Amino acid sequence: MLHGSRKSAWRTGALLIVAAMLVMTMAACGAKETEVATYKGGNVTDKEFNKYLAVFTIMQPTYEQIIEIPQFKEQLLQQYISYKILSSQASEETKKAADKDIKEQMKQYKAALKSNADLKAAVDAKKVKDKDMENYLKLGTTVVAHMNSQVTDDEMKAEIEANPIDYTRVSVRHILVSTSTTDPATQEQKELRTDEEALARAKEAKAKLVAGGDWAVIAKEYSDDPGSSANGGLYADKKNGDWVEEFKQAAYKQEVGVIGDPVETQYGYHVILVEKREKMTFENLTDTEKEQLKSAVAYAHMNKFMTDEMPKLDVVIKLPKAEEKTPASDAPASDNPASDAPAKDEAPATDAPAAK
Repeated sequence: MLHGSRKSAWRTGALLIVAAMLVMTMAACGAKETEVATYKGGNVTDKEFNKYLAVFTIMQPTYEQIIEIPQFKEQLLQQYISYKILSSQASEETKKAADKDIKEQMKQYKAALKSNADLKAAVDAKKVKDKDMENYLKLGTTVVAHMNSQVTDDEMKAEIEANPIDYTRVSVRHILVSTSTTDPATQEQKELRTDEEALARAKEAKAKLVAGGDWAVIAKEYSDDPGSSANGGLYADKKNGDWVEEFKQAAYKQEVGVIGDPVETQYGYHVILVEKREKMTFENLTDTEKEQLKSAVAYAHMNKFMTDEMPKLDVVIKLPKAEEKTPASDAPASDNPASDAPAKDEAPATDAPAAK
C-alpha cells in the first residue's frame, strides 16, 4: 500500500526495461535477415528484434496493443541496443555474479510455466524456448549488475544529501478512505464513494481521533487500507520516498504528533499522524536500503549513458515506416494500437509498483 512510482528505483525500473532487452538470433532455415539498426561495432536484425518483441509482450502483455506504434517501437530498439553495448562492458566478475541470479530466475520461470496456464499458452504460441528466456535474463541481469558495480559510496551519500525528503525514515499512522475499489476477480475499478462522501468520512474519522478515539478501533472501522487497518493504521520506520507523492509530502512536512487534515491521493483521503521522523544517513541504512540507494544512483548512470554516450555510437534505425508494409516474419501479430497509448517519451514502463 502507498508505494510510490518514483523512477529512481533501478531494480524495479530495470526489471521492466529488462523485458525489452532480449538478445538472440533465430535465423530460420533459408530465411533472409535484414538490418533494422546499425551502430558502432554491431547491428540488429529483424529476426533478432522480432523475437525480442515476442518475449517482451509475453513479459509485459499490457504493451501488446501498442507495440507497433513507431515511436514506442523505436524506443524499445534504442534501449535494446544500449543493453547489448552495456552488457559487453561488464567485467567477468560481474558476469559470474549475474549468472547466479539467472539460475534462480530460470527456476522460478520454469515453475511458473507449470502453474500458470496463460503464461504457458503465450510462450507456446510465440515459440519462446527456455534458452530464449535464459538469454533474455542474462542480458538484463548482467546490465543491472554492471551499472550497480559503477556506483560509489560517495555517490550514494550525495544522493541522500540531495534528496532529504526521500531519504527520511518515518513512522506514521493513517486511515485511508477510498473513493473506489478493485474487483479481485476482474480487476475492474468500481466507485465506492463519491469524492465528497470520502472526504466527509475522513473528517469524521479525524474528529473521533482528535477527541481521543483509539486508533486500533477507528482504523478497523474506517480505513480501507488492507495493509494497516488491522494494525491501528501503523507503518513503522519506512523510507519516506516509497510513498506516493502527496502522502510523502505530508509525512515529511506535517508536525510530529499532530493529526493533520485529510490528504488526498489517487486512492482517496488519508488521515495521517506522524509519530516519528529521522534523517537517514549512509551509515544507518540497512543492507536492503543500501541496495535500493545503489539502484537509484545506477538508474542515474543509465540515464547519463543514454543521453551522453548513445549519440556517439552513430545509431541508425532502419525500422519500416508506418506506411510501409512490414515483411513477413515470426513476430507476433498486433492489433491496432490502443487509443490511450503512452506518450512518445514514455519508454517501457519503469515505475515502481503503484500504491495500494
